[in-house]
Amino acid sequence: MLARAYSATIVGVSGSVVTVEADVGLGLPGLTLVGRASGGLQEARERVRSALSHCGHSIPPRKQIVNLAPADERKESPGVDLGVAAALLGGHGVIPPTALSEILFWGELGLDGSVRSASGTLVVADCARGRGFRKLAIAASSAAEAALLPGLEVIPVSELGELVAHLRGERAISPQAVIAGGIAANSGEEGPDMADIRGLVLARRAIEAMAAGGHNLLLHGPPGVGKTMLARRAAALFPPLETEAALTVTKIHGVAGRHAGEGLIRRPPFRSPHHTVSVAGLLGGGSPPRPGEVSLAHHGLLFLDELPEFSRACLEGLREPLEDGEVHLVRASGALRFPARFQLMAAMNPCPCGYLGHPERACVDSPAAVQRYQQRLSGPLLDRIDLIVPVLAATAEELNKRGAGESSATLRARILRARERQRRRLAGTPWSCNAEIPASGGAMERLIPLSPGAERLLGDLAARRLLSPRAQHRLRRLAATLADLGEEDRADHSPIGERALAEAAHLRRLPEHASPG
Repeated sequence: MLARAYSATIVGVSGSVVTVEADVGLGLPGLTLVGRASGGLQEARERVRSALSHCGHSIPPRKQIVNLAPADERKESPGVDLGVAAALLGGHGVIPPTALSEILFWGELGLDGSVRSASGTLVVADCARGRGFRKLAIAASSAAEAALLPGLEVIPVSELGELVAHLRGERAISPQAVIAGGIAANSGEEGPDMADIRGLVLARRAIEAMAAGGHNLLLHGPPGVGKTMLARRAAALFPPLETEAALTVTKIHGVAGRHAGEGLIRRPPFRSPHHTVSVAGLLGGGSPPRPGEVSLAHHGLLFLDELPEFSRACLEGLREPLEDGEVHLVRASGALRFPARFQLMAAMNPCPCGYLGHPERACVDSPAAVQRYQQRLSGPLLDRIDLIVPVLAATAEELNKRGAGESSATLRARILRARERQRRRLAGTPWSCNAEIPASGGAMERLIPLSPGAERLLGDLAARRLLSPRAQHRLRRLAATLADLGEEDRADHSPIGERALAEAAHLRRLPEHASPG
């Protein structure tokens, strides 16, 4: 008997429906799996064969052929197991084949017939909904997450025998309840507080502007002054993700196997890879292709400590996602796009020894060594960073000062007010913050106008600092954010003044060069 069930495969961060055709008939007993199943999925034959023997029904030895269509698309995930078992049970007549037509099956099978969750729950649920399936049969441990998407009846399955009884009409499984508003998967502690920081006024201001306007930030200074400590506290300043962004972030982390919770990721992700990370680990890739750190930081913060120590290929590979908000991978098997709309926060020493420009310790590196070290960061990469701020050690007076500094809660309130002002100004556009406003199409002139004095100042800065057009545009966006933060009575579309532009220029200072000799 021929039976047909439906499952899915994951391509990048998108899902694609797989039609599972099972033909059971006379012949030499065995199970043949065709249709470009990966090596890992070929092992599904043994899992399915053992699970069928524990489904509570007698399965006679027969010739069994399972085809995974379309045949030209590679299938990787063990989540197809449940669909293969359902099609075979239909082919053996245990389940009415008509009961399989409107359900998409997703789950990994254990040898005892238990159903385990597979990576990519939200991606598969979104695929099922988009392709018109009314129901999704999925591992019970993933059902709450799948039910976050409205318009889809989720059937939580703990073991194969339970699914068989449900499809035969013997014992119905109650659909997974939908929790209004979703579940916050990470609504616990906010992390370390900015009140712990003493001194470092310029760096604190830069972090506030970064979080308020969606900008990129590079901190440079000697070792041990607090650059990494600032980064750990910066992540808590970002506002919670809205539902659409939270869905996208949760999908990416689910595909990468980094999210095993039941709810949406509401807190913006914070990723901090080591400088030995590979290009595929940072940008995405592998076999099968998986999202890299830049995609795992989508709608969040990517912190790269010791920035010049990253490989040249990794650093230059950041340029396109910083500009376009996505990673475009081209392989012989096809092209994939991974979302990568992240904010970059990086830290570096000014020289190999770390003490160039230090008020008390002398740098021991030669000018040539300093130049080689700083040239690891190319001009095009630095052009894509809005804030470049020196960080010097706090003085003894600042460290011994009593009382806490300005707290993360206070900073967050100011950041949220600035974000709200940007949201009003950008209403009706595809952008949500100043850093996303493009330089083309007249959008910048319309949304971030400059006063005559600010226009003259920008021209002077461009001439003195040899700023590229891209750097000038980023300076202008940063000035708009500083104005949003600092001018309470400023109208949403009033021109940016000289003061905000001058502060933006002050917050973009490259590391100093070593003096010859």
